[in-house]
Amino acid sequence: MSRIYDLVHNKNDRSMLNAAPTYISESGAQERLSLYLSEDLVEDDRSQKYLSRYRLHAMQPHNIEMALAYDIYCPKCGHRLKQIGRCRNSHELGLYACPECDRRKRGK
Repeated sequence: MSRIYDLVHNKNDRSMLNAAPTYISESGAQERLSLYLSEDLVEDDRSQKYLSRYRLHAMQPHNIEMALAYDIYCPKCGHRLKQIGRCRNSHELGLYACPECDRRKRGK
């Protein structure tokens, strides 16, 4: 089961999104949240540790330009997430990682 993070627009810049933990299921998030992140853990081949990966989800359909317009900040450390994977469809958008959390987890 994935962790779900509600994405909140910055009041000064609507393209900046901060992640806030939420305690609803993914099906509940699909029905209630306009934008959210789902977190999954993936095993890193090099360090044999689990790293967090975040998928951006949107209630309203997005094209690629709309999906790329967001600056999303890590729910754990607050650094800017980096997109590492493409959109699956108009609702399941890019896959993201936090370079800072990955660096710390790998011990570098």
